[in-house]
Amino acid sequence: MKNNFLRKISYCFILLTIFFAKPAFPDTRINLKDYEDSVNEIKNILIKKHKVDADYINKALGEIKIRKKTIDSMNNAAERKATWKRYKNIFITKSTIKNGIKYHAKNLKVLKEVEEKYGIPSEVIVAILGVETKYGKGTGKIKVLDSLGTLAFLHPRRSKLFKSQLISFIVLAYENNLNYNEIYGSYAGAMGTPQFMPESYIKYGVDYDQDGSVDLWNSKHDIYASVANYLIKKGWKKDQPIYKDIEIKKEYISEIFSKGDVKTIPVEDNFLNKILVNNENLHTGKKYLALLSKKNEEYKLVYRNFKVIMTYNISTFYAMVVTNLSEKISIKK
Repeated sequence: MKNNFLRKISYCFILLTIFFAKPAFPDTRINLKDYEDSVNEIKNILIKKHKVDADYINKALGEIKIRKKTIDSMNNAAERKATWKRYKNIFITKSTIKNGIKYHAKNLKVLKEVEEKYGIPSEVIVAILGVETKYGKGTGKIKVLDSLGTLAFLHPRRSKLFKSQLISFIVLAYENNLNYNEIYGSYAGAMGTPQFMPESYIKYGVDYDQDGSVDLWNSKHDIYASVANYLIKKGWKKDQPIYKDIEIKKEYISEIFSKGDVKTIPVEDNFLNKILVNNENLHTGKKYLALLSKKNEEYKLVYRNFKVIMTYNISTFYAMVVTNLSEKISIKK
C-alpha cells in the first residue's frame, strides 16, 4: 500500500511538473551572449554601413523577447498547409467582399488619383489591403522587434533573411525617431495596413501627402502610393492582364500536374498551342501555369503581373486570391 501511495504521489508530481514547465523557447528577454556571432554581425553592419549609434543598437537588441509562437506561426502558415479551396475560403468571404466594395467606394477619389499616377488598378491595391489586414483593421498585435529578433536568431532556415529585416527595422526606427518598443505588426514582422517588411518600408514607402514621413498606418495617401510604388518597382505592366481562364485538353492534364500543384511554372507558346483547347487571344510576353489543385484539376494561365503580386507574398495561392478579390470589389469606371 505504501509503495502504491508513493507511486501515485510521484506520478502526480511529474504531471504537475510537466503542466507548469516552461516552453522550450519561453517568451523571455534575449541573452545576447548566447548569439554572440550574430549580434556582432548585426552591430557591425548597423554601425559601419548605416551609422547607427552603438548604445542605441545595444539597447534595441537587449529589448528583444524570444517568442516560441513566432516560430510555430512561420512553420504553420496557411500558404504551406492549406488546400486551394480552404485558402480561398479564408480570404474571400461575403464579409470581405462586402467590406471591400464599401472601402473601395469610400476611398475612390484618393485611390483613383494614385492609380492615375502609378498605373496600378485601384481594385488591386484594395484587394492587397483586404487580404493583408482586412482593409487596415488587423495590422498586428505583436511587437515587431520581438518577431524579427526571434526569427533572426532562431529560425532554422531563414535566419539570414530576418537578420537583414531586423537591421532594416532598427535603421527605420533610428532614422525616423520611432520607438521600437511601440511598433506592432505580424508574427513575421510586417507592418502597417499594407504589411510592409522593414526593407520594403524603407525602399518602397512613399510620403505621398508630403508631411515629412511615410505613415503606413494612418495616411491613406501614403498607404496606397506605397503599394502602387512597390508593384511598379517590381515590374508591373500597366493595362496588361493578370491571368486568363483556359481549358487544357484532357490528355495533358496529368502531364501538367506531374510534379504536383500549389506552384507557378513557366510555359512556352508552342507548348500552350499543343495543350490548349482554344489558344486564341493569348497576350504576348512571359506566361505561366498557376497550378492550384491537382485533385480538382484547377489551373489558370497567368502573366507577368501575377508574378509581380507573388513578390508581395511568394505564394501562388496568395496571388490568385488577391486577383479574385480584386475582381469582386472592382468598381466599374
